[in-house]
Amino acid sequence: MTDPGQRRFLWLYPLANAGAYIAFLPLLTIILPLRAEALAGEAKVTLLSEALLAGVLVATIANVAAGMASDWTRARIGTRMPWLWAGLAGTWLSYAVIATASEAVVLGIGLMLFQLFFNMFFGPLGALLADKVPDHLKGRVSGLANLALPAGTLASGLVGLPLFATDGARLIAVTMLTAALVLPLLIAALGHWRDVDTSDDPHRRGGPLPQRGWRAFFSLWVAKCLVQLSGNVMTSYFLFYLKDEVFRGDGPSDISAQTGFAGIIVIATFVGAVTSIGAGRWSDRSGRRRPFLLGAVALMMVGLSALLIRSDWVTALFGYTVFVAGLGSFLTIDIALVAQILPSDRHRGRDLGIMNAANTVPAILAPALALTLFDQSHDGYGLLFAFLLLALAGSGGALLTSRSLR
Repeated sequence: MTDPGQRRFLWLYPLANAGAYIAFLPLLTIILPLRAEALAGEAKVTLLSEALLAGVLVATIANVAAGMASDWTRARIGTRMPWLWAGLAGTWLSYAVIATASEAVVLGIGLMLFQLFFNMFFGPLGALLADKVPDHLKGRVSGLANLALPAGTLASGLVGLPLFATDGARLIAVTMLTAALVLPLLIAALGHWRDVDTSDDPHRRGGPLPQRGWRAFFSLWVAKCLVQLSGNVMTSYFLFYLKDEVFRGDGPSDISAQTGFAGIIVIATFVGAVTSIGAGRWSDRSGRRRPFLLGAVALMMVGLSALLIRSDWVTALFGYTVFVAGLGSFLTIDIALVAQILPSDRHRGRDLGIMNAANTVPAILAPALALTLFDQSHDGYGLLFAFLLLALAGSGGALLTSRSLR
């Protein structure tokens, strides 16, 4: 990747990825819950849960299907971009359905439409990293692309301000932010950037990798699924942990759980962003990804262990920050490694869609896991954190037992 147009891709791609996260995070964390409350009142939790579950199921199928469709257009006309344009336009149209929904069923349909069109955009977007970025730069670009999560989190806070008094205003703000970050990549791509030449890689020449390539792929799938399960549970229930275990009356009287939560999130997000970028660059320089993945899993286990041992403000800050640093580093390096070990160059979109199920499956399992463990024990958080430690140990085991990963 030496020509100026392709060098621009290295910067435009992370910006577009940030735009993608802004397209969905404020919707799912702020706007959709408010719409559910407006339509269902006391039944808001039920409506929100049902809508999210239906959306996750649609997302899982749509991501794989969109990847396969973009593989087909790439093989026929040399580009995936029509799917990104169509998916982005459909995403914005789905916002209108959600904003104007007057019945619960319409809100559910709007969210399913959103997941369909968003994944029509997001699936092929992920495949561009494998198409356009050489292996020795994948960690660096992945580190920058992984800043999308804090960008989406900040956007969620922005649209939650009183300045945006209606759901329509919030969705207009999300649309404008998404357009500003995504459209530069789509417009620049009209110049048809060349794909990375993989002809010098003996494992990629002539089509699919040997069977060990699939073994590496699924080993990484299992490892990522277990990490994401831990991440989903921790991020979803950490506020409740603070309320129930840290600020139960014996904590600092001038600090509420919500204030403490906000402060920890800001610190953890900053530290996680720094460690993600550093991990991506270091893994590029070393030419190895697995040691950094194992180190990231170890960080997550250290953070969880701290929360399991003590329940006070300082430990909560330390434990959650270390956990988030490990999670961010893992996801950064995972993005780069997945792009390197895809079993077939001709089916990158399909294979990335399969890998993306390691993100959506934990989103389904996390609430059920938490409910089950809390029902089984009076020390619900202790049992929950112990289970997550076992899950992370399983993730490390999956990485260690795969001889093809490096």
